Formats: sequence, structure tokens, C-alpha cells
Amino acid sequence: RELMLMEIIKYMDTPYKFGGNSLNGIDCSAFTQNVYQSAWMLNLNRSAREQYKQGIVIEDRGELEFGDLVFFNTRKRVKPGHVGIFIGDNLFVHASSKSGVTISSLDHDYYNKRYMGARRIEEE
Repeated sequence: RELMLMEIIKYMDTPYKFGGNSLNGIDCSAFTQNVYQSAWMLNLNRSAREQYKQGIVIEDRGELEFGDLVFFNTRKRVKPGHVGIFIGDNLFVHASSKSGVTISSLDHDYYNKRYMGARRIEEE
């Protein structure tokens, strides 16, 4: 948990860049991929859609744990279009196209309406 938090802090306020994969600019799925790889040595697929197929399905939002991936329906053609990392207290960290890497609430109207589900990634 501490390793992941340190990794997340490193990326805070990194600007959003579609297709980006570094501290100079990053998109949501590269952010989750990099944090998981650096903190927990776990490999995630590159896109939110591919990450959505990984891990164990979390049926109930009340069962979310630190580090779970949370997915959102934010694009017309691609589902899910957005992914973040749950950090507790109904908060998740993600690379937002407006704010860059930031923390948002699952209760926020925009994310609450578009929430698609969550996955728990465990060591293979």
C-alpha cells in the first residue's frame, strides 16, 4: 500500500496527454499501468478496455479496497473509456483529461452516473 501511495504521489499533477506514458504527460490507463508495475510489479494491459477484462470482478461498491481499479463509461464507442485506482473513502486517483493526475470522489455526479464496475488485480 505504501509503495503504491508513493508512486501515486510521484504522478500527482502530471498533465493529461492522450497516449502519454510519462511524468511529462499521461493518460488514464498508462497511469494505472505504470503505478501497478512500479509499486506492485503487476502487469496491466495498456487500455482501459483491456484492463477491464483483467482481475476479479468486484460486484458491490461497498467491497472496494485500496488499489482496486474502477472503471467508467465516458466515451461513446469505447467502454469503459476511463479507469482509476480506488484509494479509500470513496475516492479514486486517475489521469483526468481536464485536471491531469488528480483525486476525485465516486460520489461526484459525473463519475457516479458513469461508474461501470471495478476489478481487483492479484498476483498471478
